[in-house]
Amino acid sequence: MAMVEKDVVIIGAGIAGLATALALKRLGVEPLVLEKSDGLRGTGAAISFAPNAWLALDALGVSHKLASIYPPVNRISVTNLGTGATQETSLTGKFGDGSGPRFIHRKKLLQTLADELPNGTIHFSSKIAAIDSQTHDGSSPVFIHLVDGTIVKTKFLIGCDGIHSTVAWWLGLSEPLNVNIGCI
Repeated sequence: MAMVEKDVVIIGAGIAGLATALALKRLGVEPLVLEKSDGLRGTGAAISFAPNAWLALDALGVSHKLASIYPPVNRISVTNLGTGATQETSLTGKFGDGSGPRFIHRKKLLQTLADELPNGTIHFSSKIAAIDSQTHDGSSPVFIHLVDGTIVKTKFLIGCDGIHSTVAWWLGLSEPLNVNIGCI
């Protein structure tokens, strides 16, 4: 059984987990990211980024790697699937600076964020068996028990592990509500 100690551990290597890891790296903190999948998950087609979200990618230092591949969209078409009617909408001037939203492939965004992290930051196939904490001498480290027998000890645990979050369950948070609303 191996014991790993890291000051900051992030559960989940999705957009939130990798962006958090990159932001911490920019502050001089080297987190460990634990991901249950065996690689980056690129499910989903594209994500719409409004200009303010693009500023977040700029602050992380990755927007320049995506800008030439994903230019701003200044015009969109919406089709009513029932009638076939199409409506065109101009987005020029709607965002203050003249730039429109950008549609970025999820897999490309994840890979761009991951490429900025040092090797060894992301540990794939890290399935969590249990999480617990123990108070000792005024501190309460968190112990993450992985299915393979590894125990990860950390001072700070950040849950970015999605809708059925193991971290949220450990914290005692309620299950998310399904509001039956979707967007395509």
